[in-house]
Amino acid sequence: MPADTSRPQSKRAAARERIAAKRAAEEAARAAALRRRRTVVGGIVAAVAVVVALVVVIAVQTHRTSTPAAVAAPPHTVDGGNVIAVGSADAPVTVDLYEDFQCPNCKAFEDTTGGTLEQLVAAGTVQVQHHGMAFLDTAANDDYSTRALDAAAVVVGAAGPDAYQKFADLLFANQPEEGGSGLTDDQLIGYAAQAGASGPAVEQQIRDLHYGDWVKRVTEQASRDGVTGTPTVRVDGTELADLSPAGLTAAVTAAQR
Repeated sequence: MPADTSRPQSKRAAARERIAAKRAAEEAARAAALRRRRTVVGGIVAAVAVVVALVVVIAVQTHRTSTPAAVAAPPHTVDGGNVIAVGSADAPVTVDLYEDFQCPNCKAFEDTTGGTLEQLVAAGTVQVQHHGMAFLDTAANDDYSTRALDAAAVVVGAAGPDAYQKFADLLFANQPEEGGSGLTDDQLIGYAAQAGASGPAVEQQIRDLHYGDWVKRVTEQASRDGVTGTPTVRVDGTELADLSPAGLTAAVTAAQR
């Protein structure tokens, strides 16, 4: 008898409907906020308007209807299922890292400072607590931010934090152009396999947006944490201004004193 594929398809359709509704609400709120700002400070320059628009996108997330706390979180997560921790729990310094896989500035940080961070983890000096965010979804990229973070959740659930780190490195190394079409589900599945997470269950979960509600929850949590842009890096709770390798190393050294 042929396999019944209607249930996975309906599940994915429902997830996409939630994402589309979320994006429509955020766009309406952002448009209203921008109209109010134009009334108060008409004539604002275009560069500032872009910054304001980006901040409004994050601010809107803070005031959205909260996702139920009981949504399924992937295995191998910590802090109530909201965080993916890479490195020893006994490390003397904690680095909280907030990123969106579609964020070009996050890729720039990973390209320049990611290697230093991984060295500090390998040395047992730092544990990195990864806080995923998905606020760069568009129709053009087929909600890539959400799909990428969902796939990362599938990877950590199936193969653990080390596999997540490998998968994240692959996604940033192969980050699609902002405004482009985003990586396909097949590409995400391929990178998951390279990172050590493969098999029918992994493939199906990525295609079904298995952790779609979790993605929404952790994105909202990042907003509640006061994050207004990505990447945001906090060393033992203090936000890092200098995101260079030297800046990170200095902050970690100071935190150990």
